[in-house]
Amino acid sequence: MISNWPTRDGRSLGSALLLTLSLLLAALCVPSASAATSGCQEEGNYEACFVYGGTEDTLLVSKIRGKVDATARASAAGEAGNYVRVALYDWKADGGGLALASSLVDAARSGVSVRLVIGTAAASVKAELAKADIDITYCPDACATPGSGAMHNKFFLIKKGATKLALQSSSNIGSAQARHAQNMLVVRDDDALFSAYVDYWRRLNAQGWTYDGVTWGTDASRTHDGSNDLSKAYFFPQPGSTRVADVLGNVSACAEGNDRVWLEASLLDSSSYSAGVAAQLNRLESLGCDVRIVVQKGAGRDTLLAKGIASSRVRCDGYSHNKVIVLDAKYAGQWRKAVFVGSYNLTENSATRANDAMLRVVDGWVTNRYVEQFRQLWTNPRACD
Repeated sequence: MISNWPTRDGRSLGSALLLTLSLLLAALCVPSASAATSGCQEEGNYEACFVYGGTEDTLLVSKIRGKVDATARASAAGEAGNYVRVALYDWKADGGGLALASSLVDAARSGVSVRLVIGTAAASVKAELAKADIDITYCPDACATPGSGAMHNKFFLIKKGATKLALQSSSNIGSAQARHAQNMLVVRDDDALFSAYVDYWRRLNAQGWTYDGVTWGTDASRTHDGSNDLSKAYFFPQPGSTRVADVLGNVSACAEGNDRVWLEASLLDSSSYSAGVAAQLNRLESLGCDVRIVVQKGAGRDTLLAKGIASSRVRCDGYSHNKVIVLDAKYAGQWRKAVFVGSYNLTENSATRANDAMLRVVDGWVTNRYVEQFRQLWTNPRACD
């Protein structure tokens, strides 16, 4: 029995205990992190968007459409010089795909220059895009190195007036992709980064590494610094480099509160490329870093375990299609918060044959958003795909 002894604020002890119990029960009834809802946050030059998977969620397509539609309205109102460039691996009609195609048609009709590089697209998407004078290049395999791999990119470039947007996503378009955990990072008004992406797109469209007399013939020439926050773009293939292992190799120390080395890998193979990544992860764990990896596939988990990664460091989420590196450590000689996102997989094919992109941003706000996203996946692991 709960007594009614008075408390210091005048309430009975019984009332106070009942209040405490009700608060505890309320806390227990709060949805777990697995109930995280998708959404976008924006600050400064960045916008970070996350979808957590399990049910169909067309947030990313809706966000892209919104920016395309805004550009169309500006052009219809007389703003000149606006354009949209797209590089997309797979484009289905469902999951918002047909609606996005319609938005691009409306943009082209309003005066926006719309040009696309596509791996594959549904017949209805092709038919919709054919309603306007849209320049489309189809690459059934890698555009810049035909016959070598896939054109696996997932990025959108939008110029609206003086505003330049680079939208780097992990997602293809379709209902199956909309049921996966995905992310998109939007970078605004980073002139050098935007120009690098445009130059890469031009080479994809030209189906070769040479454009306007300039050849990107080396791995270094396919790596470009941006203007803001130590941003950098890595364009693949880079057959002579081990970029992800090199990134991890640039982490030299971890300390309490600055010790995160977290990865999300949709695909991770058993090649020497992924072996180099695993070797770096083992090195970083020996330095005291908080190494964690979320993989989509059971084969990826098994590969990491076979390479000596502790099972406590690896979790599966069969819905995750993310490709992310989060660093909060001593990176490139300084204590930094950095995030790497893109369409790249931790496979030899992605690194040495396919057309892919990896985007680096060194910004505390952006990195913290990806820290939050990673925690959602880590604390609510789902069965391997």
